[in-house]
Amino acid sequence: MARKWTEFDEYADKIRQADGLSLTTAPLTGTWDFAQHLLPRTILQFGSGADGTIVHAVTRADAGLLFMPSTQCADRIVFDGRIMKWPEIVMVPPATHYAFACTGPTQWISLSVPIQLGNGGGSGGGNGGFKKHLVALEGGKTLIAPPADNLVRFIEAATAARDRLQHARPKQLQAIETSLLGILDGILWDSVSERRCFNQRTEKVMSKVLEFLRRDNQIHVLALAQAAGVSERTLHRAFKKYFHIGPKRYSKIRQLNLVRRAIRQGHAAPVNVTGILTEHGVTEFGRFAIEYKALFHESPAETLQRQLIAKHDGSGMSYGPTS
Repeated sequence: MARKWTEFDEYADKIRQADGLSLTTAPLTGTWDFAQHLLPRTILQFGSGADGTIVHAVTRADAGLLFMPSTQCADRIVFDGRIMKWPEIVMVPPATHYAFACTGPTQWISLSVPIQLGNGGGSGGGNGGFKKHLVALEGGKTLIAPPADNLVRFIEAATAARDRLQHARPKQLQAIETSLLGILDGILWDSVSERRCFNQRTEKVMSKVLEFLRRDNQIHVLALAQAAGVSERTLHRAFKKYFHIGPKRYSKIRQLNLVRRAIRQGHAAPVNVTGILTEHGVTEFGRFAIEYKALFHESPAETLQRQLIAKHDGSGMSYGPTS
C-alpha cells in the first residue's frame, strides 16, 4: 500500500519538471511511472498511470508533440475532449495547451519534435517529412489513425530503446532517434488520408480556460466562464467532455493536489499545515482534511510528517503510511 503513494508523488513531480501538471482524481491505486529522455533533437517520454488522472501541459514554443497510447487501452484516454481509440496518434502544434484525462490504467508515449527538424520531402528518412508534417499543424491539433501494425512497430522500437537510452553514448542516441523518426515519418506519410482536426470552437474555449488555470491556483467557476467568454452551463459541458468531471469538482481536485504538492516541497523554514491550506484558499479545514484523506489515504498533517522524516533521513523520498 505504501509504495503507491511514492509512485504517484514521483510521477507528479516528474510531470511538473516536464512543464506539466498531474492531478489524481480518484483514491490512489495501481502503479505510476514517468520517464523523459533527451535525444539529440527530440524529447521522448513514457508514462503510465492508474484510474483517474488528469495531465495538463503546454508544448514547447519551437516543437510539436506526437502523443499515442502505447497499449490497446481502448477508450481510457480522453485527449482534449476526444476519446482516443486504438490505433491513434494526436499531433499538437507548438506553444499549445493540451490536456488528457485517463479513466483507467493506461500507458502512453510522446515525442516532442522541433518544427525546424529537416527541410526535405519524402518519407522514411527520419528527417525529410517532418517539417511538412509539423507545418501542417498550423490548422490545429490533428488526430491520425494509422494502420495498427505500423503503430505497433514504432511502440515496440521505442520500448526496446528505452532500456538502452539511460547509458547510451551520443552516437547511439543519434542512431536511436534517427530510427524512431524514420518509422514515424513513414507512419505519417501513409496516414495522410486518415487525419481529422479537433473542434476549433471548443479548442478556443478550453485554451483560454487552461491558460487561466495555469496563472491562478484558486479557481472560481464564474471567473473561468468569464475568462473563456461562455456561460457556466457551456463551461460545465466542456469540463465534462475534457475531464469527465464538472468544473466545481475539478476545482476541488486541483486544490487537493496542489495542497499536497505544497506540503511536499522542501521548505527552508518550519511550516504548518494551516498556513499552506490558507494560502490555497481553504476555509473549512476539517472538511478539507476529510476529502484529502479520502483521496490520498492520509491527512495533510501526516503528509507533512512524512516529508519531514524523509528530509531528516536525507533520502529525498516520502514514505507511505503503515497499514
